[in-house]
Amino acid sequence: MKNSFQPEKDHTVHEAINGYLDEKIGIGSLSKTSVINRRYELNRFEKFCKENKICKPSNIHKNLIISYLKSLKISNSSKLSIIYVLTGFMDYLVDQGLIVENIASLIAKPKIYPPAFDYLSYSELERVYQVTAQKTGKKTVDRNLLLISLFTDICLRVSESIQLKLSDVRLDAKELWITRKRNKVDKIPLNEDLVKKFLRWYDVRVEYKGSETDWVFLSSHGKPLKPRQVHYIVSNALEHAGIIKRKHGPHLLRHSGASLKAQLGENLIMIQYLLGHENLNTTRRYLHFNWDDLKEMVERSPILGNK
Repeated sequence: MKNSFQPEKDHTVHEAINGYLDEKIGIGSLSKTSVINRRYELNRFEKFCKENKICKPSNIHKNLIISYLKSLKISNSSKLSIIYVLTGFMDYLVDQGLIVENIASLIAKPKIYPPAFDYLSYSELERVYQVTAQKTGKKTVDRNLLLISLFTDICLRVSESIQLKLSDVRLDAKELWITRKRNKVDKIPLNEDLVKKFLRWYDVRVEYKGSETDWVFLSSHGKPLKPRQVHYIVSNALEHAGIIKRKHGPHLLRHSGASLKAQLGENLIMIQYLLGHENLNTTRRYLHFNWDDLKEMVERSPILGNK
C-alpha cells in the first residue's frame, strides 16, 4: 500500500538541514561550535541518503538510519551522539510537516560504558606548575601560569578562557564574568592568588603586539590564543613534568581541579557551578577516591552492637 502522507513543503534533505540549522542559529539554542559539528554530521547523513537515492525527508526510513550507523566505523559513544543529532533534526522535520514521526527516536541506543576519568593528584599538579615556571620563556610564563590556574582553581573550559575579554575581568570586585554554553553568563569569584596572576600577566601583556585588543590571552604574535595552542601549552607542561595519562590537555587539569575539590569535601553544588554543568549527574563523574581514603573511612565507622 502506498504511503498517503503528503509533506507540507517540497523540501529536499539538504534544504531541510539548512532550515533546521538556521532555526537553531536564529533562536540561539546552539553554540557556533555545535552548529559546525551538527552541520558536518547532517551533511554526512545527507550524502548517505543520496547514495541510496533518497532526496526527500519523507522517504527516510528506520532501516536507512540503521544502515547508516552500521556503515560508520566509529565507537558506540559516537553512534549515540549521531542518534541524538538525527533525533533533534527529525523533531524539526515533524514540526515542519515534512515527516509523520521521528523515526530516529525509535532506534535502540547503544550501550555505553564510560571509561574511568584520569585526574592528577595534588603533588602532580604541583609538578605541572613548577615545570611551567622553570621551563617557560620570560614572555609567556605568566600567561601560561594564569591559564593553568584558571583550569585547576576555578575549573574553566578552554573556550571560556580564550574568549575572556578585559572587560570580563573585574579585579577590583575579584570577579570573572564567564560566557558559558548557549551564551549564558556566570560570575566566578577570584582569590588573591588569581588576582596577582592576572596583574603579572597584564604587566607583560602590554609589551605584546596586539595588546590594544580586548582579548585577555594573546599568542606571541599578538593574536587571540587558539584552542590548539592552549592544548600544546598544557601538553608540553605535562610532558616536562613526566606525567603520562590517556589524555594530555586542559580538560585533564579542569577535571583534576574539580576532583580535588570534591575530595576535600567541598559542596558539590558549588563545584557544579564552577564547572558550568546543567546536570548534577555530570558533575558526579568527577568524584574520585583512593584506596587509602576508603580504608580510613571504614576505620572511622562507629562500632555498633558490640556488647
